[in-house]
Amino acid sequence: MAKNNIRSIRFSDELADLIERQAGQTFTQKFENLITRCVWELPRQEKRLKDIQEKIRQEQKRLYDLQRATMELRMLEDDLQKAKECFQMVERRAKQIAEAAEKET
Repeated sequence: MAKNNIRSIRFSDELADLIERQAGQTFTQKFENLITRCVWELPRQEKRLKDIQEKIRQEQKRLYDLQRATMELRMLEDDLQKAKECFQMVERRAKQIAEAAEKET
């Protein structure tokens, strides 16, 4: 491919290191690969990140709902235990009343 655009630019050593780490045999190929990745791959990665963040949000809501349901079940279990204790108390009192009534007869 013909390369008709000749430019001279200055950039930091940090950017030069970044360019050198890119795939390619020449500096120009590495620079083009970096720019291409930024233009084409970055939007895909941003969309992927957004999708992952949405999935995380959904899972967080699901976890919250499960935690709330678990808490409600624990409260129900506590209520049932209290009701059981009350029924046992009523049963003992009814038995005492029945025994007292038998003694009177």
